[in-house]
Amino acid sequence: MINTPSAPFWPKGKTCAAIISVIFDDGLDAVAQAPDLAGRSKSFSVWEYGAARGVERLCRTFAAAGIATSWFVPGVVAEKHEGLLRDVVAPHHEIEGRGWAFERYDTLQAPAAVDLLRRSRDRLGTIASNDVSGFRLPAGNWPRHFDRLLIDAGYVWSASLNGDDVPYSHASSLVEIPVHNELEDRPYFQFNFTPAFPKGQGRIPSYDAVLGNWIAEFEAYRKYGLCYVLQLRPEWTGTPGRIALVEELLRHIRSFDDVWVATAAQVARWHAGKGIASPAEHPMNVYEAYVREEQAGE
Repeated sequence: MINTPSAPFWPKGKTCAAIISVIFDDGLDAVAQAPDLAGRSKSFSVWEYGAARGVERLCRTFAAAGIATSWFVPGVVAEKHEGLLRDVVAPHHEIEGRGWAFERYDTLQAPAAVDLLRRSRDRLGTIASNDVSGFRLPAGNWPRHFDRLLIDAGYVWSASLNGDDVPYSHASSLVEIPVHNELEDRPYFQFNFTPAFPKGQGRIPSYDAVLGNWIAEFEAYRKYGLCYVLQLRPEWTGTPGRIALVEELLRHIRSFDDVWVATAAQVARWHAGKGIASPAEHPMNVYEAYVREEQAGE
């Protein structure tokens, strides 16, 4: 049984940590599923809305709440929207890696993967006010030992896997900040008719219900001393109505003085400095032991 942390686990006696992150793919995620979408202006405009309006609304909301956030951006998006992203980082938001062009790293050989990871990190570094040290997997599965490739490319932490509610370390020393689908906006709000995203068209729930979910999760994370990671996308949560959900959620989070509201990089640096090793029963170690056992039996 993995122990949940107690209050002294976090810096300065804080009860829990809260990270607000933004995933800015600018439609690359949709085109990866339906390549012809890029040429269909009406449908693709659903995703282009993020850069046109959503980014600005999110930034205004974060400024009003007085928080710094972590933005995950592919390299080609950084090239396309350099001016917009310079406005984002001006209030000290962090920009972190998301690959180059929404490639699947589980289909690439190690040299090609490291080359793209470095290329993206270098490009983001020309815009970012921070040292680009973190990564979020854009698509596909996490290749075995991918943590080593990230370190080779200059990254020191990732926010890609699930497997826990607090940061943990890979065998390579790469810090992992776990993320969860229920704290994303896309499972609730992504919707498009042609092509159908999602298939079957069952989405866009009650806004009050979504806010209720996010607040319920936050209160549970605070109760058990965990690391809450909200994941927003400008095209889905940057609309005039949905931005109010973010505003209300941030007001709720900021009403507690025992919550460490931090960027993902700050949490990763703190965890690395603690030198906390993942226990043998941690899901990551259990998986590695299973793979070794299977290979030994072949």
